[in-house]
Amino acid sequence: MARDSFSFTVFGVDPAPQGSKKYVGQRTTAAGAKIPMIVESSPKLPAWRKAVSNAVKQAMTDSGDDSMFVGAVKVEAVFYLTRKKSVTRSLPTVPPDVDKLARSLLDSCTFGGIWKDDSQVVRLDVSKKYAVGQSGVAVTITNYL
Repeated sequence: MARDSFSFTVFGVDPAPQGSKKYVGQRTTAAGAKIPMIVESSPKLPAWRKAVSNAVKQAMTDSGDDSMFVGAVKVEAVFYLTRKKSVTRSLPTVPPDVDKLARSLLDSCTFGGIWKDDSQVVRLDVSKKYAVGQSGVAVTITNYL
């Protein structure tokens, strides 16, 4: 049975972007070749991915429906970011970039098992705003007909 819609939230963990890389040196292969070592720039990414993946799995369990989405889907997500006390602007027009937040979210949803691959996402509505309470994300996924 394929599902029609699915919602979940993750709060209490700072959303982390995915996509920016940094060079951390090089390593030598067994054959003696030197290759660059490149890692994600955000040290928060592993914890964020785990939190999202776990939230997806838990929401699937709580719903009593462990089926994956089949075919095209639409994803709506609102990221809630922590505002430093010194910040006066109303919207977070600074990093992290919304596209890199979306990338980490969609890959984490794949790891959570809600779909086979995030290439199934054909429509994406993502925004970011400052959190009133805890930082996190609210997500709704629906079949795209």
